Amino acid sequence: MGVLSFCLFVFWVSQVVFAQQTTDPNEVDALNRLIDYWNLRDNLNITNDPCIQNAAWANKQANPRVACDCSNNTCHITHLKIHALDISGELPSELFVLKELMNLDFGKNVLNGAIPAEIERLSNMQHLNLGINNFPGAVPQELGNLTKLITLLIYIMSQRFWLQQFHWTTTHIPWKVDILAGAVRIIGPAEYINSSGVSGRIPQEFANLKSLRTLWASDNLFTGKLPDFFGTLTKLRNLRLQGTLLEGPIPSSFSALKKLGDLRIGDLNGEDSSLEFLRDQKSLTILILRNCLLSGQIPDQLGNFSQLQELDLSFNKLTGQIPDSFQDLASLQYLS
Repeated sequence: MGVLSFCLFVFWVSQVVFAQQTTDPNEVDALNRLIDYWNLRDNLNITNDPCIQNAAWANKQANPRVACDCSNNTCHITHLKIHALDISGELPSELFVLKELMNLDFGKNVLNGAIPAEIERLSNMQHLNLGINNFPGAVPQELGNLTKLITLLIYIMSQRFWLQQFHWTTTHIPWKVDILAGAVRIIGPAEYINSSGVSGRIPQEFANLKSLRTLWASDNLFTGKLPDFFGTLTKLRNLRLQGTLLEGPIPSSFSALKKLGDLRIGDLNGEDSSLEFLRDQKSLTILILRNCLLSGQIPDQLGNFSQLQELDLSFNKLTGQIPDSFQDLASLQYLS
């Protein structure tokens, strides 16, 4: 058999194999029910198998998007995206038939009703976005059973969420977390909770999130001391805590956050802070410590932060001169 004939044979076999693959019929039925429930036929007119090869709705940029894994004899729906399309109502039970979902994006819609405990059935979920909706009540503790979660966004939600409803996090957070989110009047194992209206102390349970990389928690009514345990979250690359009611000082434990590229803390009350914690954060590109009751002198070692592009130490009680070492900050674009 010649090379060309062999290649044609392999191609033919692959097409036959693919043609024999079908999607789990229960998933197909559930998906179609979801499409009809949210009146999405004009956007997602799936009349045949949703996992057909090269389907337009499987494109990464598609919205709505349905994508599948056909690596086995049976195809399974693994990605479902219905983002900012004004879908409303409660999360229907058909959603939890899609047990192989790994990526679910329902962000920026007008969904309501409590998040069902059945969400734990989606045990393969890695990226879950329920952000900017109107889910009332408590976040179900069953979310803690989604142990494969990397990304969770449930921010800006109903005001009937409360901090104490996360008492279960001490035993239910084995998560690997990239981007997590809080909600209006709630702090979960949160990583993206800007402008969410949450209040109260930052829960000690946050200390369990050892894989946290990004924590945005600005413009919320947090109270109490800036937690010392943040210094144990050594994988943090981006930390923003501005516009809160938190109190200083900035803990010395922050010196362990050597992977930080973006650090923004502002508007601290209480005790004075120093810049002594800034030692080995040489990956910093943005450092904003505005209105943090910083006192003392600006340390010379800041001049060694060669990647620094933006530095804001304004509205503090710093004394002395800007160090000569700042002349070596070749990447610096903004200084205040």
